[in-house]
Amino acid sequence: ESMLIKCVADTTLGGAANTEGHRIIGGRNCLFGSRPYQVALLRNDRIYCGGSLIAPKWVLTAAHCSRRISTVRVHLGDYNLQVKEGTEQIRRIHNFFMHPGYNLRPRDNDFMLLELDKPARLNSYVNTINLATCCPSPGTRCSVSGWGTIKSPQSMFPAIMQCADLYSISQARCQASYSGRITENMLCAGVEQGGIGTCQGDSGGPLVCHGKLQGVVSWGKSVCALPGQPGVYANVCKAVQWVRSTIRRRLTRSDRDHRVSHLPQ
Repeated sequence: ESMLIKCVADTTLGGAANTEGHRIIGGRNCLFGSRPYQVALLRNDRIYCGGSLIAPKWVLTAAHCSRRISTVRVHLGDYNLQVKEGTEQIRRIHNFFMHPGYNLRPRDNDFMLLELDKPARLNSYVNTINLATCCPSPGTRCSVSGWGTIKSPQSMFPAIMQCADLYSISQARCQASYSGRITENMLCAGVEQGGIGTCQGDSGGPLVCHGKLQGVVSWGKSVCALPGQPGVYANVCKAVQWVRSTIRRRLTRSDRDHRVSHLPQ
């Protein structure tokens, strides 16, 4: 019952005015330091996928980002991938855990947890984000961020993190766009007229609604941000128990005794 009350409270909070504008296809440069939870997964210094810092030692990303994951560097606190701002922290991946329900077709439960080799130092540029325990109602205003291509179907990868506002879309409308391939573990978001959305390279990155991590960038049409073709996100509210139990199993007893904060909220 308390969960239901909490969910109602979450959905009635108005989204704060966003100075980045309503338009990473169709996005714009994020404000520096405005997405401290955003993670860049780089391979050979190129963006491979995004992710979100959900606990000092843990990143949530997409399971389909798992190819050769041990060769990936985890960049926290980054903004311009071509400039050293002094806010970056770089980690290696100590271990990774794919959601047991993940299957490539139809990309159901597209979640993967990355255990970092050492915890992040939390500050105003590197910080965790809480998981959404409630599923969003349609029309909720959310934001996406990442370094994925800003052109489609050609590619043009930005150096600076891009941000855009999107709206969550009902399961029924999303099913109609994707001929029944949407499961309850997926969430759709976009804008009616198209022109704004996530694209290749944004995979695994955050969809944030009411300040909580609501989705993980998962899949969409090969040409991004078309009208009536919303992006598809792994639905975080359906994976909270798996995330918490996976992390809990990995904590040593001393961690458990001293650091309850190791668990994502």
